[in-house]
Amino acid sequence: MSVSDVFGRLLGRRQAKPSGMMSRFEVTGLHELSSTIEFRRDTASNLLVVFFVVLAAFLIAAMWIGTFAKQETMRGIVLGSKGSQRISAPVDGTVTKVWVAQGEEVAVGQRLLTVAPQQSSAGAKPLSEAEVQSLTGQRQTIQKQIVDLEALTSNDAHDLGALEGNVVKINENLRKQEAELTSALASQDGIVRKLQTYLKLGDVTRDVVTAQERIKQDYTRQLLDVRLQVSQLASTQIERRRTVQQNKSANANERAQLGRALAELDSRIERAKSAIATEVIVGIRGRIAALNVREGSDVKLGDTIAAIGDPDATFTIGLQAPSKTMGLLALGQRVVLKYDAFPYKTFGVKHGRIIAIGRQPLSLPKEDEASAVLDVSLAKAGPRPPPQSKFLIEVEPEDKTIVAYGAERPILIGSTLSADIIVERRRLIDWVLDPIFAMRGRT
Repeated sequence: MSVSDVFGRLLGRRQAKPSGMMSRFEVTGLHELSSTIEFRRDTASNLLVVFFVVLAAFLIAAMWIGTFAKQETMRGIVLGSKGSQRISAPVDGTVTKVWVAQGEEVAVGQRLLTVAPQQSSAGAKPLSEAEVQSLTGQRQTIQKQIVDLEALTSNDAHDLGALEGNVVKINENLRKQEAELTSALASQDGIVRKLQTYLKLGDVTRDVVTAQERIKQDYTRQLLDVRLQVSQLASTQIERRRTVQQNKSANANERAQLGRALAELDSRIERAKSAIATEVIVGIRGRIAALNVREGSDVKLGDTIAAIGDPDATFTIGLQAPSKTMGLLALGQRVVLKYDAFPYKTFGVKHGRIIAIGRQPLSLPKEDEASAVLDVSLAKAGPRPPPQSKFLIEVEPEDKTIVAYGAERPILIGSTLSADIIVERRRLIDWVLDPIFAMRGRT
């Protein structure tokens, strides 16, 4: 290629296309064998492919290494480690009397609170009080009937004992009479035989023999009367024993029926009394570490109303765990603690570890009254999950105090808190593939 051709191309000049065979070689660029042929690559496409390959590898690695954690929030209370006890409200009602003060020493059996449930009234008296009076009157009537039956049974037994004693004495007398009459009869029989012999010899008259025979017949009749009395006395004794035994069985059956009626009345009376007022009794010796109610406070069944323990002792934390989490908790598992007295958004969170997992439920499943409030969003989300039992989980906190505004503040026994526990942790790849494997297992 000449210099003029180069400048012509740079200036954009068009050269006349030669005709003939040489023109075809010029078009294809093959007329100059010394020229350079350039091969250009699509660099943007290659970079895009590399980018997507790296992104896919990163996503797969992230799903393989990354984890998905499911967290459960539970409510709890701070408990003392030495003889601690959380006291819950036994019924729904209103606290009418508080018998102790916070920090006071209490003994077993001491009254703590009096809770009066809400009730309707008939006239000036509460309905339950009128019912108690009626049931108490019925109970007194039944008790009187029981006393009468016991007295009747005792009298029958006493009469039978007296009869047995009299029968023994009478039998002794009759036996003596029988023996005497038997002896006299035998003697008289000998006399009659001798007189009959003398009568045959003509030594005595017939009248003498007849008189002695009459005496023998009197002895025989008296002996038979005595034996008949013995038989009648034995029959009377047997009949009396049978009658006393029948009366005793009937009285026992009636006594059992009255006892069952009395027990039922006692139960109804206790329920009626509890409808008037329920006494909350201290179960362990200690000190009132927390008192969450006062006179006039409304309480619900299961609400924590007080805590007993040693405020100076090392404390533990009791959490109420729903039954759905019991199979996923483990000893030593770390827990995030958020004390209500020290909001975590201001003072941060604390940590602890699970040291005990309860095996018996603290409460049976019941409907949450707060969930009964109509909520459109919840209604659209579908039916609510069923209520669950609550189990006690004990947690040992890592810190016994909280730094608030530059000063260490103690955590008081009886304080309430929330705890966050990770109950499930899975890899992202498992979280994605498990539904697919589950669908394959169902087919």
